[in-house]
Amino acid sequence: MLREKEIEADEVNFAKEGFDEATLRSIVKAAGSVAAVLNTRHAIAKERGWGEKAPGVDEFVRAALGEMNLVRRPILIRGKTVIVGFQKSNHDAWSKLA
Repeated sequence: MLREKEIEADEVNFAKEGFDEATLRSIVKAAGSVAAVLNTRHAIAKERGWGEKAPGVDEFVRAALGEMNLVRRPILIRGKTVIVGFQKSNHDAWSKLA
């Protein structure tokens, strides 16, 4: 969608490159909560019951640094705007990018 709208972006494949702790913490902070970035479909999240109650930032960061797929993607950071995941609930936010 970004390419179609000719929006320039630096693309980082976190699944391949991983996160460092500072980046992951800043994404959680900018998104507003762990729940906003947590992939509740991941086996670890299911096993720990995080779909019902998201963990604290420290616990999440420790887990996600070892398993990047605990973080929903894609993640768009543009100024103070952070959009995590691409689903129906945030489709309008993605489509309004210009």
